[in-house]
Amino acid sequence: MNVISLVIGGLLAVLTLAFTVLLVSAIVFNVNAGKKYRKSLANSVDQLRLSKMLTALGIDVDTYLHTERVVDIQQNMDLCSACENVEECDDQVSKGALDAADISFCNNEQSLQEIARKNSQPG
Repeated sequence: MNVISLVIGGLLAVLTLAFTVLLVSAIVFNVNAGKKYRKSLANSVDQLRLSKMLTALGIDVDTYLHTERVVDIQQNMDLCSACENVEECDDQVSKGALDAADISFCNNEQSLQEIARKNSQPG
Protein backbone atom coordinates (compact mmCIF):
# COMPACT_ATOMS: atom_id res chain seq x y z
CA MET A 1 0.00 0.00 0.00
CA ASN A 2 1.21 3.42 -0.77
CA VAL A 3 0.74 6.57 1.30
CA ILE A 4 -2.01 8.00 -0.91
CA SER A 5 -4.15 4.87 -0.45
CA LEU A 6 -3.71 5.09 3.32
CA VAL A 7 -4.62 8.79 3.39
CA ILE A 8 -7.70 8.26 1.23
CA GLY A 9 -8.74 5.25 3.32
CA GLY A 10 -8.28 7.27 6.51
CA LEU A 11 -10.31 10.17 5.12
CA LEU A 12 -13.10 7.81 4.10
CA ALA A 13 -13.09 6.26 7.56
CA VAL A 14 -13.28 9.71 9.21
CA LEU A 15 -16.06 10.83 6.87
CA THR A 16 -18.01 7.62 7.51
CA LEU A 17 -17.62 8.05 11.26
CA ALA A 18 -18.69 11.72 11.07
CA PHE A 19 -21.70 10.80 8.93
CA THR A 20 -22.71 8.06 11.38
CA VAL A 21 -22.42 10.37 14.39
CA LEU A 22 -24.42 13.12 12.67
CA LEU A 23 -27.07 10.63 11.55
CA VAL A 24 -27.51 9.22 15.04
CA SER A 25 -27.65 12.74 16.48
CA ALA A 26 -30.34 13.75 13.98
CA ILE A 27 -32.40 10.65 14.76
CA VAL A 28 -32.19 11.25 18.53
CA PHE A 29 -33.10 14.92 18.07
CA ASN A 30 -36.12 14.05 15.90
CA VAL A 31 -37.36 11.37 18.30
CA ASN A 32 -37.13 13.81 21.21
CA ALA A 33 -38.86 16.55 19.21
CA GLY A 34 -41.63 14.11 18.29
CA LYS A 35 -42.12 13.10 21.92
CA LYS A 36 -42.27 16.74 22.97
CA TYR A 37 -44.82 17.53 20.24
CA ARG A 38 -46.97 14.50 21.11
CA LYS A 39 -46.88 15.53 24.78
CA SER A 40 -48.12 19.04 23.94
CA LEU A 41 -50.76 17.49 21.68
CA ALA A 42 -51.85 15.21 24.54
CA ASN A 43 -52.15 18.22 26.85
CA SER A 44 -54.28 20.03 24.26
CA VAL A 45 -56.58 17.01 23.80
CA ASP A 46 -56.84 16.61 27.57
CA GLN A 47 -58.15 20.16 27.92
CA LEU A 48 -61.07 19.42 25.60
CA ARG A 49 -64.16 17.25 26.01
CA LEU A 50 -62.58 15.11 23.29
CA SER A 51 -60.49 13.32 25.90
CA LYS A 52 -63.56 12.40 27.95
CA MET A 53 -65.44 11.36 24.82
CA LEU A 54 -62.61 9.06 23.75
CA THR A 55 -62.53 7.48 27.19
CA ALA A 56 -66.32 7.05 27.23
CA LEU A 57 -66.10 5.28 23.88
CA GLY A 58 -63.43 2.93 25.23
CA ILE A 59 -60.67 4.49 23.13
CA ASP A 60 -57.34 4.84 24.93
CA VAL A 61 -56.18 8.43 24.53
CA ASP A 62 -52.49 7.47 24.25
CA THR A 63 -53.29 4.91 21.57
CA TYR A 64 -55.39 7.51 19.76
CA LEU A 65 -52.51 9.99 19.83
CA HIS A 66 -50.04 7.43 18.47
CA THR A 67 -52.20 5.79 15.81
CA GLU A 68 -54.11 8.69 14.29
CA ARG A 69 -52.57 11.21 11.95
CA VAL A 70 -51.74 14.55 13.54
CA VAL A 71 -53.84 16.39 10.96
CA ASP A 72 -56.85 14.23 11.92
CA ILE A 73 -56.25 14.84 15.62
CA GLN A 74 -56.06 18.58 14.96
CA GLN A 75 -59.31 18.40 13.00
CA ASN A 76 -61.00 16.49 15.84
CA MET A 77 -59.76 19.12 18.30
CA ASP A 78 -61.03 21.97 16.12
CA LEU A 79 -64.45 20.37 15.73
CA CYS A 80 -64.63 19.70 19.46
CA SER A 81 -63.69 23.31 20.26
CA ALA A 82 -66.40 24.59 17.90
CA CYS A 83 -69.09 22.31 19.36
CA GLU A 84 -72.39 23.86 20.37
CA ASN A 85 -73.73 20.70 22.01
CA VAL A 86 -71.64 20.94 25.17
CA GLU A 87 -74.53 20.32 27.58
CA GLU A 88 -75.58 17.13 25.83
CA CYS A 89 -71.96 16.03 25.49
CA ASP A 90 -71.30 16.59 29.19
CA ASP A 91 -74.53 14.77 30.08
CA GLN A 92 -73.78 11.76 27.87
CA VAL A 93 -70.12 11.51 28.87
CA SER A 94 -71.00 11.76 32.58
CA LYS A 95 -73.10 8.58 32.22
CA GLY A 96 -69.94 6.58 31.57
CA ALA A 97 -69.45 4.19 28.69
CA LEU A 98 -71.01 5.26 25.40
CA ASP A 99 -71.87 3.32 22.28
CA ALA A 100 -70.30 4.90 19.21
CA ALA A 101 -73.62 4.54 17.39
CA ASP A 102 -75.26 6.89 19.91
CA ILE A 103 -73.12 10.00 19.52
CA SER A 104 -75.08 11.85 16.85
CA PHE A 105 -74.74 15.03 18.93
CA CYS A 106 -70.94 15.02 18.49
CA ASN A 107 -69.19 17.04 15.77
CA ASN A 108 -66.64 14.21 15.56
CA GLU A 109 -69.28 11.50 15.21
CA GLN A 110 -68.02 9.99 11.95
CA SER A 111 -64.31 9.92 12.81
CA LEU A 112 -64.88 8.68 16.37
CA GLN A 113 -67.14 5.91 15.10
CA GLU A 114 -64.40 4.86 12.67
CA ILE A 115 -61.76 4.93 15.43
CA ALA A 116 -64.02 2.92 17.75
CA ARG A 117 -64.64 0.41 14.96
CA LYS A 118 -60.89 0.03 14.34
CA ASN A 119 -60.24 -0.42 18.08
CA SER A 120 -62.91 -3.09 18.42
CA GLN A 121 -61.45 -5.24 15.64
CA PRO A 122 -59.11 -7.99 16.79
CA GLY A 123 -55.71 -7.49 15.49
